[in-house]
Amino acid sequence: MISVYSPLRISFAGGGTDISPFFEKYGGAVVNATIDRGINIRYTDDKMPLEVSSRDFLKSALISSDNTLMENHIINLFTKNGITTGRLIMNSGAPPGSGLGSSSALLNGLLKIIYTIKNNNINDYDLAYNSYKTEKDSFKIILGKQDPYAISIGGFKFMKFLNCGEITEKFDINNEFINDLEKSLLLVYTGKTRESSDALREQVEKSENNDNEVIEKLFKLKDFAYNMKKAIKTEDINDFCNVINEGWSIKKTLGNNITNNNIEKIIKYAHEHGSMAEKLLGGGSQGFILLYTDYNNIPYLQKSMMDLTDFVIRLNFDNKGTRIIKM
Repeated sequence: MISVYSPLRISFAGGGTDISPFFEKYGGAVVNATIDRGINIRYTDDKMPLEVSSRDFLKSALISSDNTLMENHIINLFTKNGITTGRLIMNSGAPPGSGLGSSSALLNGLLKIIYTIKNNNINDYDLAYNSYKTEKDSFKIILGKQDPYAISIGGFKFMKFLNCGEITEKFDINNEFINDLEKSLLLVYTGKTRESSDALREQVEKSENNDNEVIEKLFKLKDFAYNMKKAIKTEDINDFCNVINEGWSIKKTLGNNITNNNIEKIIKYAHEHGSMAEKLLGGGSQGFILLYTDYNNIPYLQKSMMDLTDFVIRLNFDNKGTRIIKM
């Protein structure tokens, strides 16, 4: 039996600048953190035909059967690597398409299992690279490059994406400022998920066509990642909140489907009940909204937000990335 855990991630600044073709032309920069919610995957080789199942969605698939596209992708990924038997059980801390990098967390975990079966001790960066290439080229998903890297490496960090490679600078999560910060965050579910590729497609098309307005906005978002890094290092919570709010005000203008009335209603309600910074996570249109408020206001804000949605959660940072769990 092999058991793998991949944490989910939240993004504070720079999201969108890590998406091709922008980061390949100009370089991207983001600030993100893995959190204490994730995806568990367990593989047991029982020598019977490969079975894939999700406990969350009560769905299963068998090799050589008529499966959905995603289930076929997973089965094909294993069979391509010579693995045709066994049971693969998946359990996620958040639904796919919720803006927390769940598809990358899943693929990181699946590849980690494959490499473990094949006795390939791959490092975090190579795992992230292979995951990104597989998701983008084989699964045909439009995604930010930060997702597989953030999740594979883990921690609260500033990341740069350049043609020559990736640069990561982790923050010390044992720092008192950061401890206070993570205790002051909430995730609010909008009530629906979305297909990430649909939300990001408009931005990608405009970038490919060298749309000056979109490229200028992406440069501003890139600058915000550096401003966020400075705010964290100088322990300036006001600048931290300003970067989140200014970043969201730009991000939601990158496409027609980034925001909607429900998201704006949730954000407005949160602000009226003491939230100091708000943004939708991921590509846009649905998923989780990140809120920051003073720590003492967390109980009141969490209770208030549950008037609008059934799922409002506190969180902690996870300093580790995708890993094998000892059974």
